[in-house]
Amino acid sequence: MLLLAARAMDGPWLERHVLLPGYYPWAPAWVSRDVRAGVAIAGVVLVAASWPVGRALARATLGGAARVVLAVALALTASEWILRRGNRQLAGWRAAKVEFRLGRPDRQFGWVLLPSRATVLGPPRHPTLYAVDAWGDRAQGPQGAPDPGLPSLIVAGESIAAGHGVAYEDSFPALMVNDLGLQAVNVACGGYGSDQALLRLGDALGRLRRPTAAIITFVPVMLFRNVQDYRPRLALREGALVPAPAAEGFFGRLRLRDLLINEVRYLSDHGLRDATRLTSAILRESARVARQHGAEPLFAVISIGRPRTLDEHPEGALLRELFVEQGLPYALVDVDPSELLPWDGHPDPAAHRRIAKELEAALRPRLSHAQ
Repeated sequence: MLLLAARAMDGPWLERHVLLPGYYPWAPAWVSRDVRAGVAIAGVVLVAASWPVGRALARATLGGAARVVLAVALALTASEWILRRGNRQLAGWRAAKVEFRLGRPDRQFGWVLLPSRATVLGPPRHPTLYAVDAWGDRAQGPQGAPDPGLPSLIVAGESIAAGHGVAYEDSFPALMVNDLGLQAVNVACGGYGSDQALLRLGDALGRLRRPTAAIITFVPVMLFRNVQDYRPRLALREGALVPAPAAEGFFGRLRLRDLLINEVRYLSDHGLRDATRLTSAILRESARVARQHGAEPLFAVISIGRPRTLDEHPEGALLRELFVEQGLPYALVDVDPSELLPWDGHPDPAAHRRIAKELEAALRPRLSHAQ
């Protein structure tokens, strides 16, 4: 079975089921090569072991089988204990992420940034100041909060929108508001899915009296994030978006299950269809909520690579389904790999300047038409 699976894991299969929904900005070089090889090797090992294992099982006694079951149970228990050491609230593979070093878990949004503080993070040679205002949003400084009465640009999304790895003034939201003469309200946060972006967008719109536009970022990895169940999220029930709690119960809270379900970057055909339907509904609702409050929505789709037409993008079919077929306004911005921060792969200041320029060009006509 594993050998057949390895044979099926060609480039298009990996791109569809693993690379696009699971990795940003691109898959590490080892993924395409080593995943297929690893599955094939596992298949060969199982085939080689099947004969001696089969003979051993044929001679197994009830007591021997019980000892094997006990050994497996103890190994799983020990693994769970190791994974729970240290931070009991957060899994170890999440606690070190920037969003949790700057923030805390939240029952509604999954996690939020801690308000009214400034923190320096990043490599020693490239430190970045992350200032968070009183509303819990990244801003120029930790003091004060947005003025609800000013015309505002709300930016929602993930780490690119939050300006991960660059100074606030170099991030595309800050650059855009300087050119457009608007107030920035940046509710983006690293690691967010589209549902979290929608919830934060709605929360900000409810506080502002003069929202002018809403920029919502999208990268394909948000497909996978939208179905992760280690956090509260939005789910699709009979065509409607409804709040869903984090996985509950004994098995739902196991770190081993969390690691397998939420961190193995793979979506089956069924999982991909469900994630796409859910994401489509979330994006539609994001545009509707923005317009309901008088803000012009624009989705910023960030893709890594040279400038290409939509159909030349590996995610082109997905973007066509999510945006073109739904009639949602979007701007597709290609970021050259040379414009990425070398230590973590996020857009550098030059990329943010170009993102801002292209989003402004797409947004200005829509604002003029709306007026």
